[in-house]
Amino acid sequence: MKSVEDRESALRRAGERLLRKHGLPGARGEGAPWGPDFFRLERVARFRDAAPKARRAVLDACAASLLAESWFVERCGVTFCARMTLLADNAEEKRLFALIGADEATHSAWLEPWVPRRDERMDSFNRLISALVETGSAQPLAFLMQVVLEGFGIVHYGRLGAACLDPALAATLKRMAQDEAVHHAAGLAVFDPARLTVQERRFLAEAAFEFLEMIRNGPQAAVAALDRAVGIGDGADAAGIFEDLATEPETSGKLVEMRRLMARPGMEWLVGELDRKGVFAPCTPAECSRIYIAAR
Repeated sequence: MKSVEDRESALRRAGERLLRKHGLPGARGEGAPWGPDFFRLERVARFRDAAPKARRAVLDACAASLLAESWFVERCGVTFCARMTLLADNAEEKRLFALIGADEATHSAWLEPWVPRRDERMDSFNRLISALVETGSAQPLAFLMQVVLEGFGIVHYGRLGAACLDPALAATLKRMAQDEAVHHAAGLAVFDPARLTVQERRFLAEAAFEFLEMIRNGPQAAVAALDRAVGIGDGADAAGIFEDLATEPETSGKLVEMRRLMARPGMEWLVGELDRKGVFAPCTPAECSRIYIAAR
């Protein structure tokens, strides 16, 4: 019988052979993947005044948070596609999700060189995505994961790739953005709002609310990175940093995009319910600060 280590090694080699058809991940550069301006850190006095080593630590932490989140979402995409393949109504749908799943597996492998310490522990966003994938039924998952999340990924990965200072990573992110566009289009073909049951509508409303609540909380990871490297003091200091990071206008842009993606024909009820709950409006710096301090 093979040992666990032998089996894992054999599985990795088999996976790498398959990956060669799509292209192996590029070599990681030594510099920070994004500069301070990308995270709006130059607007923060504590960052500007910090020693070079501390500044680099903040940049590395911000990049690591972004990339680990993307890596985890792509891995969840593999599980999502496996579930959707099993739940599919016909052979065409099964093939579609098997093909998308191969892309998701490839994306996670492409990102691995830039996520050297892959922590299996999940933050609140990753826990939400994982729970949705494990518990949702086919139509709500197609809407949330493909129409909304992969639709958002087109803009998100495109933006990351355009600003990335590492050529290999930039090329990877731009290619992922192209794939996200295809996956989003597939989601639009699969999703039919008329097929949603009352229970599925409730599931969608609750999941979308939780998802938007996390987005509207602002750049919590960037503030945490600053706190670890240079310290940020009390709640008033944290609120000032959220203000410096242009929390409201930056988050507002993301929420506008999310609203656009959710406002599909037949989904007016969902957008209306979320509007009434106020989750398309960003939190103020003071509100973001209270959320950060409470979770600190």
